[in-house]
Amino acid sequence: MKKYHRGDEMSVCVERTGLEPQEGIAHLPDDTMVIVLGAGDRVGQRCDVVITSDIQTSLGDSLIASLKAS
Repeated sequence: MKKYHRGDEMSVCVERTGLEPQEGIAHLPDDTMVIVLGAGDRVGQRCDVVITSDIQTSLGDSLIASLKAS
């Protein structure tokens, strides 16, 4: 059973940039990785995001999220 679903909103702290310059990477308390689109320039900042999809990798589940419109 999934813990997180499309449309869920949360606040994350962007830890580093992702593979693409516009991506920011965050982790949830349960170590789920969150790829935040549009947050590559927000390393070290807390951002409100909305989950848009999830992906299964060999390392576990990851979430794709977009910055929440203010």
